[in-house]
Amino acid sequence: MPEKLTAEERVAFCENVLLTARNVSGTFEIEAKGENASKMLGTLRFYEGNALHLQAEGNYKSAAVQLLVDSRDAAGTTRTLTRGPEVSSHRDPPAAKLREAVALGVFRMGLLHNLVQLALDQPVDHADGGFADWVKLTGVTDGHSDNVSNESCRRVDFGIQVSGRTMGEASVCISDLTGLPLHRRQTVHFPTGDMTVNETFKWEVK
Repeated sequence: MPEKLTAEERVAFCENVLLTARNVSGTFEIEAKGENASKMLGTLRFYEGNALHLQAEGNYKSAAVQLLVDSRDAAGTTRTLTRGPEVSSHRDPPAAKLREAVALGVFRMGLLHNLVQLALDQPVDHADGGFADWVKLTGVTDGHSDNVSNESCRRVDFGIQVSGRTMGEASVCISDLTGLPLHRRQTVHFPTGDMTVNETFKWEVK
């Protein structure tokens, strides 16, 4: 990560790493309070091109869930949901923009959004394209330097706009070493009340 970047440049650098890096593995811990209350642990691995492997387990609205998305086979994507005693497995056709939807989703909306999709037995949102136009950042500003799991990072703060409507605010701490997001916190405003989310990542680059 270059030292002297504007907040917008820092965001662009981070998103480019998420979109293009190969053989990057991350573990994550996510906790949401309020609407869509949940707590999940898992792994996210990006390979070359559109190939990725996402696995998570935990609780979503008091229900125990296990989630899996595996697109390493170019012929199709495996998607599995285990919710309580019920198991639902799918073989989805290849989605041209799956990695883009997951990668940009990690930064702009938080990974929890797609984990909720999977917990509802739905595919990754906008995996066929259009994510960058669907979710946009507003009022991007430079935050403060921070440290997450003994790794230095600098925050960027922004508003989250979905389909032209402001839905919440977030702060992401981007690693000075790798340009990857280490911690993300956000508040999302729903008609029924706010949801607060904290997501922590640890990455290994091979």
